[in-house]
Amino acid sequence: MENDLFYASFELWGGIFFLLAALILWFAGKQGRSGGRWAVVLPELVTGIMLIADSAAYAFRGGSTDLASVMVRVGNLVSILAGFWVAGLFFQYLCLFLPETKRKQYMDWWRPAILLISGFDTILLIISQFTGILYTIDEGNVYHRGSFMGLAMGLQLLLVVSFLIPAIRERAKVAILVTVGGLVAIAVQTLVYGYPLTNIISGIAAIILFVRELLLQTRRSESKEVLLVEKEDTIAEMQTRIALSQIKPHFLYNALNSVYVLCGRDVNEARDAISHLSDYLRSNMSSIDSQLPIPFSRELELVESYLAIEKIRFPEELNYTIVTPVTRFSLPALTIQPLVENAVRHGIMPLDMGGIITITTRETEASYIVSITDNGVGFDTKSSGIQDDSKEHIGIKNVRERLKRLSGGDLEIRSDPGHGTEAIIRIPK
Repeated sequence: MENDLFYASFELWGGIFFLLAALILWFAGKQGRSGGRWAVVLPELVTGIMLIADSAAYAFRGGSTDLASVMVRVGNLVSILAGFWVAGLFFQYLCLFLPETKRKQYMDWWRPAILLISGFDTILLIISQFTGILYTIDEGNVYHRGSFMGLAMGLQLLLVVSFLIPAIRERAKVAILVTVGGLVAIAVQTLVYGYPLTNIISGIAAIILFVRELLLQTRRSESKEVLLVEKEDTIAEMQTRIALSQIKPHFLYNALNSVYVLCGRDVNEARDAISHLSDYLRSNMSSIDSQLPIPFSRELELVESYLAIEKIRFPEELNYTIVTPVTRFSLPALTIQPLVENAVRHGIMPLDMGGIITITTRETEASYIVSITDNGVGFDTKSSGIQDDSKEHIGIKNVRERLKRLSGGDLEIRSDPGHGTEAIIRIPK
């Protein structure tokens, strides 16, 4: 009687565990291989039902109440029925560990074998409810094995052997381990009566498969995360390339437009402007095309070339000062030039008397700072939406995104209508 309570308690908790395992694998399967979700969940589910049913049969065995009679009969019926199908369900799952090229070939003949053998045993179980050929339950509510139980278990043994052969042939270690365990359990259970050995081995197999599937789910999730990060990096790189491709023609167009204007006014000045542009293109085109941060000194050469061209065009209106004691840092190419261009065109040029642009650098313990300041017309940053990524000018937005993407930096725009604007770039050390 003590053994019955021990087995009942053992199987009850085991059954609850496997029902929870089935639930976990079902929801995890939504992000796993969808085609194999039922193959993964059903072995755990049926094992849990089998153990709980057998637990009820053990707990009420030998009882004298009507409840005990019902529980013993229903428990044995459900437990044996689940046992006839659980091996086939396990091997359906284990087929997922066979080579994909041969999996369909094996399943094409193995599924009919499962249906034939487990189906035949199920028919024997139904007949046994009226004839007792597999088992009987006496008036004291005690289970007794029938004469045909050996045949039913022998067929299950044959089913296991039929799967063990391809598992060994394909060297599927997990499949071999689980199959050998099931083979030993059925063989011993056929010879030794009174202990739920096949249920225990089925439980162990279910634990192995549960842990294995969780590991696979974890690996798949990690792989998806890696792919997601790679996709995000690819998208960000494409955005960087698009931003760069938008800025380069814009700068060259404005430079050439300035040369065009000078050609009609002063040929010598136009020649000087072309010389500045030519020197820049010859020495800095590789920097423009760089997708990586470049030395600040190279970016400053670009800015000086641009300002020199604009100074030739607007000798009276445009003045500039460059004070850069800190230069030993890097930043994305074409970061400062668009901000200087904005200062020239939208800050200084609208003024009748022109103005001055000041470019300075400094450093703190945490970052390098570049400041582009003008004493131009200024504007209201709130009403203009300049700090709002969805509204701000495409050039400013591109600079901000490329700073963040390539250097982890940021851009801050400060402006006061009538007093000027300051663009502050921060590059973390």
